Amino acid sequence: MVIGSVPYLNAVPLTWALHKIGFRGTLVFGTPAQLSFWLEQGKIDAGLIPIAEYLRGVGYGVVADVALVSDGAVRSVLLVSKVPLFQIETVAVDKGSRSSVLLLKVLMAESFGLKPLLFPTEPDLEAMLAKADAALLIGDAALLAQISPHWQVFDLGQEWKNLTGLPFVFATWVIGKEGFELASWLLKAKTEGLRNLDAIVVEESQKRNLDPELVRHYLTECIRYELTELHLKSIRTFAQLCVKHKFLPFVREVRLVNV
Repeated sequence: MVIGSVPYLNAVPLTWALHKIGFRGTLVFGTPAQLSFWLEQGKIDAGLIPIAEYLRGVGYGVVADVALVSDGAVRSVLLVSKVPLFQIETVAVDKGSRSSVLLLKVLMAESFGLKPLLFPTEPDLEAMLAKADAALLIGDAALLAQISPHWQVFDLGQEWKNLTGLPFVFATWVIGKEGFELASWLLKAKTEGLRNLDAIVVEESQKRNLDPELVRHYLTECIRYELTELHLKSIRTFAQLCVKHKFLPFVREVRLVNV
């Protein structure tokens, strides 16, 4: 069995313990866009899939009780702009992103009635801003970005919280039709990973050249890993707004796979 995850810091607590608890399958890494494609193609049996891609129809069901979530500022999904939000006409977006791009489109449409031109590119902030009004960075690229005081920065997790009062679910473990046995492994790995956050902070701060306190704050305050009824409400709200603004054709209900 093959599990696919992202290489970003936020997902480490979900996969760090997989092989330590006895999982004998394969763990592969890719961008959110790649993981969605691999799951559709049957190249992986479960993946940490952007909620936007699940709502689009990717995968069979969502593993209960585990997700990548923010409740306010997320710190790793940033819109960096040379102009005020309501003046943005073009946005260069990280080509690997899916949920963050759709979230940006919803926020711009719902808050300002705007549908800026978005184009995918490599996550190089200065190069992005050289050819667009704003840039959307995700993951470690956002955490490591050197941001000029002349630019405006908007945290999309916080913007969603301001708009709806809800947390935002960026990604969930989504399984294919043959991946049901993986659900228990993924939930056990999350539990064990969160139990070993001290070790993860030490390892990842060294590996990614990040300040240990930043890593700890990010993994304990910015990112959450639960999937409760409130989070399911947020997914439904997001889906409804996507349909309202014609970014998705219909609201796909979340099919939970319980352990």
